Amino acid sequence: MDTRGKTNAEFRAEITETLGQHDANFDELNHNFNRVNDALQGVMAELQAMRIAHSHRSSEREVNPFVGGSTSHDRSSATFNADKNHTTVKLNFPTYSGEGEDPTGWIFKAEQYFEFQNIDAPRQVQLASFHLSSVALQWYRWYTKSKGQLRWKEFVSALLHRFGPTEYDDLSEALSRLKQTTTMNAYQEAFEKLSHKVDDLPENFLVRCFIAGLKDEIRLDVRVKQPKTLSESISVAHLIEERNQFQRKFNNPVRPATTPSF
Repeated sequence: MDTRGKTNAEFRAEITETLGQHDANFDELNHNFNRVNDALQGVMAELQAMRIAHSHRSSEREVNPFVGGSTSHDRSSATFNADKNHTTVKLNFPTYSGEGEDPTGWIFKAEQYFEFQNIDAPRQVQLASFHLSSVALQWYRWYTKSKGQLRWKEFVSALLHRFGPTEYDDLSEALSRLKQTTTMNAYQEAFEKLSHKVDDLPENFLVRCFIAGLKDEIRLDVRVKQPKTLSESISVAHLIEERNQFQRKFNNPVRPATTPSF
């Protein structure tokens, strides 16, 4: 904002107008959340219908080696007919070596593959084991000698304890201790990275942890707005951070450079 040549009153008027626009944005944000949620529900319903239709088009897809009745020998990828023009897409199953890699990303990709290719639960660990290498494969061979055949959830739990970050043992506690020290963008990135490593955390728990970790100058105003979801909490916090930046500019206006007298 250029403050040169403006009176104090003009500058205050501009700041007041800007802050008023931000307050209006809060109300509009609350109104839009329900509309966005309804739209997402409609998209999810359409995707579910498409998935059901696709599962019945067995004559138009290549049979996967881990679905009953398969004759294909390619276990690392699968192709399918994406539309009536027979466009093919090749999906590669991700590999994991365990050498300094965070396994949470690999687990997420593997579960996406299972869902998309309709891999039966009893075959999921078997398929995943074919794509372990190096240290991870060595650990898997040792672990299954004593534990026997594993279910997917058991495998994931053991893999995370072996190769996951040290805070995995109590991620919910680590999440509640997380604090904002710099910008909202940096805090949001750290919060999302940590929360994605554990499933089934209640929405209200995530909201409480997120708000509790905010800087004092942001946290109190976010609580006043009483956001109900994590996405709403994040949006409100960003708006408050931006408003605070405007207020700081108002309290410390840029003074025009003075010409030295001789």
